[in-house]
Amino acid sequence: MKRLLSLLYMTAALAQAADPRLLRDPFARPVAPVPAAVAAAAAAAEMVPPAPLHLRAVILHGTQSLANIDGDIVAAGEQARDYKVVRIDARGVLVTRAGKEQLLTLTEKDKQ
Repeated sequence: MKRLLSLLYMTAALAQAADPRLLRDPFARPVAPVPAAVAAAAAAAEMVPPAPLHLRAVILHGTQSLANIDGDIVAAGEQARDYKVVRIDARGVLVTRAGKEQLLTLTEKDKQ
């Protein structure tokens, strides 16, 4: 009887070692695979350019200059959506995104 129990115990131990699902952490969250459609939609969303920024106002005060971009008040070095504000001066606001620079200026339509 002892021999049978030890044989059953060794068989169970070998079966457990062969199947990694039996040795998983019961508290770990399972990782769900990402469906191909979701991955494709995420990739397509990254390729769509963001909506253009609109400069509404500029307050010039040396290094403490501020700009109103789409209702957000930002200073040089801060983020406005996906863009980083590089410089604020009398010509406008220089922003960068993905290595490309863009100068935002006030137009007659924006000044009203």
